[in-house]
Amino acid sequence: MTKTIRRIFFLWEYEKEEAWINQMAKEGWMLVRTGFRKYVFEKGRPGEYAYRLELLEKDMHSPESKSYLDFLQETGIEVVGECINWVYLRCKTEDCKFDTTNRPLFKLTHLLKVQDFFNTIRLIFMVIIAICIVFIFILEHPEPAPVIDFFKGFCVGISLASSVMMLLAAPYFRRINKKVKAAIKELYTFG
Repeated sequence: MTKTIRRIFFLWEYEKEEAWINQMAKEGWMLVRTGFRKYVFEKGRPGEYAYRLELLEKDMHSPESKSYLDFLQETGIEVVGECINWVYLRCKTEDCKFDTTNRPLFKLTHLLKVQDFFNTIRLIFMVIIAICIVFIFILEHPEPAPVIDFFKGFCVGISLASSVMMLLAAPYFRRINKKVKAAIKELYTFG
């Protein structure tokens, strides 16, 4: 018996998503496939599997990621889903090597990957804004024409939309940065 649940978790809510998937496993619903906002579960023995989410540094199909995922499979950890660079991992609870408690180094490296992803997004928005501003200045010099006015308006709209997106994402950038600082502090005070 399977059931499909459509649910959205944002990038910064990976801990909440992982906890939800593990709670479903404790209730006897084992994650077998994922997609964008889609989780497919099969009925199984409650608590049979433990799950972990991990953000890969490179694309899942890159040689480095394939090598890493092959290594995980050799240790009994399965990849049950992927979404962009996120992988959904599971292993049998009795064999499981996932430590859900004291894992400050894992937490820090994971947060650094998320922070890097956010920084890449921020850089993309900044490049888009810069390109649009350059095009606006370039399009000021030719004779006015409907096509030129359209492209100027288009560039203004894109740069404004990118600016708004950056402003809306700023609290999440700060939240991730605070989590990274807390994880570093936890790592140095762990023991």
